[in-house]
Amino acid sequence: MKLVPIQQVGGHIKSGAPLPFGVRDAEGKLLLAKGQMVPTDQTREALLNRGVFVDLDELRDASVRSHDSGAGMEDFFARWEALQTRLGVLLRAPQEPLFLPRVKECAAHLIGWAERFADQLLFVVIQHDHARHEVYGLAHLQHAAAVCALLSRRLGWAPERQRSIVGAALTMNLPIIDLQGRLASRGGKLLPPQRAAINRHPDEAVVLLREAGLDDAEWLSAVAQHHEQPGGGGYPLGLGEPSEAAQLLRMVDIFLAKLASRGGRPGLTAPLAAKALYTGSNGHAFAALLVKEFGIYPPGTLVRLASGEVAVTVRRGASGSTPVVSAVMNRHGDALGSPIRRDTSLAEHTIAAVASAQMLRVKLSPHQLYDRRYEA
Repeated sequence: MKLVPIQQVGGHIKSGAPLPFGVRDAEGKLLLAKGQMVPTDQTREALLNRGVFVDLDELRDASVRSHDSGAGMEDFFARWEALQTRLGVLLRAPQEPLFLPRVKECAAHLIGWAERFADQLLFVVIQHDHARHEVYGLAHLQHAAAVCALLSRRLGWAPERQRSIVGAALTMNLPIIDLQGRLASRGGKLLPPQRAAINRHPDEAVVLLREAGLDDAEWLSAVAQHHEQPGGGGYPLGLGEPSEAAQLLRMVDIFLAKLASRGGRPGLTAPLAAKALYTGSNGHAFAALLVKEFGIYPPGTLVRLASGEVAVTVRRGASGSTPVVSAVMNRHGDALGSPIRRDTSLAEHTIAAVASAQMLRVKLSPHQLYDRRYEA
């Protein structure tokens, strides 16, 4: 029996629905049986915050049932959570016979979403709860793949190149997924064995992918070189001219790492992370592309309006300074009954500043923030 932390399978657990698998302690002893009801959101959150586990085989069964039951008809946010759960199983088992076709299938989903749900993809990346350090390694790969799907589409890359870069983003850290989660939680200086594992991971990931049957040269080179730097100085080989795909993947990797809080260090806002990336890369073209894609106030950013209301951006607007927003708190700091769209091109609703997450007194619901007709 192989156990995975329950926090990594949260997408399968729904309030008002039965558990799709049993819940176990660290030794595998059954604590809650499959089929037991999860009556409320509070119960679900309490369950996810306990140090309990799920059997990997039961999780695979639940993933198959979810996929076969028409999950594609659910809204984007349910699909995103389901993909996160699926990747939690898939990326830990590169030796499985169907590993490669299933990774390619996940990549295809993300590429399709980049075309249909670009703003929603940015929203889930910006609004990710980085306090959940234990899932950092998996979330980072899913976010990197989503951003690579958006950027490769903006670059006008051919479909096969888009599939290669998104696949590379999903698999670049295969050997260190769990190590990244531990490091995100602990922070501090790397121990020598940890540093050695990180230095080896590009080569080890390539070995795993080749053993799985991958013969896509661009995918493999992107994984092998995603920590190499133009002019040298990167690792593992210190190459002076890494591939184009590897350079794009490296920029996305660095940007997302800057967004994340780790080891007590707070993450940067998206504009500050993008600015730091652009400056640190000496104005690299891919850094500029990333700045353009996210914009000044990407979806998921909390802002204070001239009216005093606190709002969250939901879509990029006609200009970088006029995104579509939904007010969620009034000027007195009280939660609104439901989100209210505001036109930030109007003087009374113009954006005055970025707001901190600490001032938010309402739980953001993406299902309320986004019109369901766009999720069909």
